[in-house]
Amino acid sequence: MKWFGLGKSHYSLEEREQNRTTRSEGIRDILFVTGIVVLYFVAFLGLTLSLSPVLDKRASEQELELKQQELKTRLAEEKRLINYHDALNNNAALNEAVAHDAGFAHPGETIIHIPANVEPIEPAEPVRD
Repeated sequence: MKWFGLGKSHYSLEEREQNRTTRSEGIRDILFVTGIVVLYFVAFLGLTLSLSPVLDKRASEQELELKQQELKTRLAEEKRLINYHDALNNNAALNEAVAHDAGFAHPGETIIHIPANVEPIEPAEPVRD
C-alpha cells in the first residue's frame, strides 16, 4: 500500500532482501510456466503444419474414391439402359409387354385392369363348364 502512503516508509535491509527474493522467485515461476505454454503451442503448431499435407492427401483420396464409385454407378446405369434399348429394338415379346403395361392393345383385344386393393367377389352359384 505504498502508493497511497499507507505502507511502511522504511524497510530494513533484511526485509528488502526478502521482498527481492520473493519477487525474483515469482518472476522465475511465471517465466517457467510461460515457457511451457509457449513450448506446447510451438509443438502443436509444428504438428499441425506437418500433418496438414497428410490430411489433405487423405481427403483427396476419399474424394477420388467417391467420384470413382459415382462413375461406376453411372456406368452400370448406362449399360442397363443400353441393354434395355437394344432389347426394345430387337425383342418383339418385350415390346408387346411394355405396350400392354402402358395400356395399349391389339385391334379387337380388350384389356381389363383390376386394382390391387380390390378383393375378388365370390359368385353366388358355382360356374359350370
